[in-house]
Order: sequence, then C-alpha cells, then structure tokens
Amino acid sequence: MSGHLTSDEWQRITEFARTPKHRRRPEQLLPDEAMTDPEGDANSATD
Repeated sequence: MSGHLTSDEWQRITEFARTPKHRRRPEQLLPDEAMTDPEGDANSATD
C-alpha cells in the first residue's frame, strides 16, 4: 500500500462521514468489488 488515498477512497470516506452515525456500516468503506465474491462465500445467504 502506497499510503496515498485515491479519489475513489476519498469518495467512500466522504459518503461514510455524511451518513448518520446510526446508519453507518464499516462495509461502506470497502470498494464495490470487495463486496461481491466471485467464488462464493461460506457466509453468504444462498438458502
């Protein structure tokens, strides 16, 4: 990691900060591609 934040990272941080505290989720800070696991995940609800 270079230590520098990209514009996408700043955008996610800004959206997180603007979200009311009671609605914030740590997942908001993850990139969109990190939210979808192409191999499937044991924790995903596929019932």
